[in-house]
Amino acid sequence: MIGAPQQLHQFDWLSTYIQDRGLRRRWQWVTALYTAVLAALPLLMLWSPNGPDHPLSRAIAVGTAAVGFLGALVWLVHWPTRGQSSLFLLAASGMTGLGCATLSNPYSALMGCVVFAVLGGFIAYFHTLRYVIGNFAVCALCAAVFAFRLIKDTGDIALAVAATLTVAALNVGVPFGIRSLVHTLRSDLTVSDHDPLTGLHTRRAFYRTVQGLVRQQAAGAHLVVLVIDLDNFKLLNDTWGHARGDRALARVGAALRDNCPSASVIGRLGGEEFVVADLHRTPRPNELAERICRAIAAIPFPTTASVGSASAPLDAAAAARAPQFLDDVIDAADLAMYAAKHAGGNQVCHYVDLQPAAAAEPDGS
Repeated sequence: MIGAPQQLHQFDWLSTYIQDRGLRRRWQWVTALYTAVLAALPLLMLWSPNGPDHPLSRAIAVGTAAVGFLGALVWLVHWPTRGQSSLFLLAASGMTGLGCATLSNPYSALMGCVVFAVLGGFIAYFHTLRYVIGNFAVCALCAAVFAFRLIKDTGDIALAVAATLTVAALNVGVPFGIRSLVHTLRSDLTVSDHDPLTGLHTRRAFYRTVQGLVRQQAAGAHLVVLVIDLDNFKLLNDTWGHARGDRALARVGAALRDNCPSASVIGRLGGEEFVVADLHRTPRPNELAERICRAIAAIPFPTTASVGSASAPLDAAAAARAPQFLDDVIDAADLAMYAAKHAGGNQVCHYVDLQPAAAAEPDGS
């Protein structure tokens, strides 16, 4: 087993959340539009008496605008990876500071630092707190320099203080307000993403979480999926009643949590069907599947489990088609589970090949 984090990075789970709701392309266009508008500001200031007044500062203004337009183009072409988004933000923060520094009027330069608040809001939404603090530190440094220039040039301390406080308020309020909303969203999703009976992931949460792991593909890793279906569960329900059946499902959920690695993603697909996903160095998780099979057979209820497993190597191609890739692996594990059930149940089968013509072969009970 590879130490794959069950708690996805903020950028990854929000990216998946946005994609699941069909909003990704809209986000790309809006982000590209905002980036292009902000990139155009240094060019507009070339015609202002408060703008760049030296050939070097004009060249820097044009350069910062060019970098901004390039960033907008990147967003139009594709949704960035977490690393690409981080580089985009580092470049945007640096270009914002340079763009403000090219302005000949120190008051204009100081007030230009409000653009950091827009950038900080984006960072707070998609990235961790240290990125927010880093952006604020760059803003604070620039604001201090420009405020000093303003006082030196005009002697107007009150204006410098008022402008600095305005910049500070926006650069604190916007990012941290957005961050608190994201925290609330994640907390609400955490509650709604868990099955109330077993405490495991719901189907939707399972798919979203595992797709995020697939997109974070680790070199040499395999995505391993186990599909678990309880044997004779309908008979248990009909004989002992639904209340006892619910208690059996809860005990199965506990058995899965106790016997799967801590980084595994465990879900209840519905009814008496469960699923486990993890990243492994080896493509066949025989030990884990058999341990789960034994653990369910040991619970104090008259039911056992048919366990089917399947695996596939993770690579860039898998990451690019994560939803379909995950569906393929789950479908293969499901076929293996039915092979185990048809062989008598209370045993494990592994899907030996993900090609359509392949067949599942029992690995033993």
